[in-house]
Amino acid sequence: MKKSKKKIIILQNDGGELANQLWTFTSVYAYCLEKDFDCQNYSFFEYGQYFDIPINNKLIKFLFFKPFKNHRARRNNPKNKFWRFFYKIYAKTFIYFFKNRVASSINSDGKKIYLSPTEENDLLIKIENDTLPIYFSGWLFRNPEGLIKYRKEIINYFKPKKIYTKTAEIKIEKLKNKYKNVIGIHVRQDDYKIFKNGLYLISQKRVSEILNEYLISTGKNSQNTMFAFTSDGPINKNLFKKYNITINKGNPIEDLYLLSLCDTIIGSNSSFGNFAAYYGDKPHIIFQKEKMDWAYYKNKNQYFLNKYCTMAN
Repeated sequence: MKKSKKKIIILQNDGGELANQLWTFTSVYAYCLEKDFDCQNYSFFEYGQYFDIPINNKLIKFLFFKPFKNHRARRNNPKNKFWRFFYKIYAKTFIYFFKNRVASSINSDGKKIYLSPTEENDLLIKIENDTLPIYFSGWLFRNPEGLIKYRKEIINYFKPKKIYTKTAEIKIEKLKNKYKNVIGIHVRQDDYKIFKNGLYLISQKRVSEILNEYLISTGKNSQNTMFAFTSDGPINKNLFKKYNITINKGNPIEDLYLLSLCDTIIGSNSSFGNFAAYYGDKPHIIFQKEKMDWAYYKNKNQYFLNKYCTMAN
């Protein structure tokens, strides 16, 4: 009889949206591949419908994943709020009774907790060798070496369902047939207006200036370049009259996948654009309110750990 794999369960993600959850999920998944463990993410119920990622626990699947099967709304929707609250009670109760099996990354300093193969974790070493599950809590688990080592497996495992990728693929194919350069633009707006008093909010006027700087620094012809915008708020087309632009108005999954198919991604200091860059193996250029460090991006044609992307690294 084949021995069942040890279960690693992501029990609590600390309430982040899609990209924050994906960074944690992929890091833990890479850890599971390294150790030959079974990775289950119970906390991914709001986004599970977009992927073919299996959930083996039938009760969890029924209670939390099934209500979101055809529900496509952002986290401030009343239904999302209710089920997050319900799930939070479940997770907190579970953690209380099984605290000796919990690996937590929750801390007030924003300290990242690294996983194997990047770094062995002392707590995990103590509980890896028995048959009982390990429960992960928090969103600050990171595994940069694992994401490189297992990139092929991760890209395959986390590919959205065809119904969500097809639209993006058709759009990008049409653009690439017409333009030599297709550059993805990610503008984070709504929540960045209040997050840390607007520290990471970049005005659209400044975005327009950055696009002009990008064309100059790379020597790209504006007529042969299309900027494909994704954003959580409206784009003022008048500010971008001198560029070829298209504005995608899909759901977050389509936006994420569309960005990953572009040649380069330029955008806000956000885990969303950075995950799209990792997924598509594309360079990610981060908006700056002050002077852009264009020399830093010279000759970077693939995904890399960007020192200016402080929201994901």
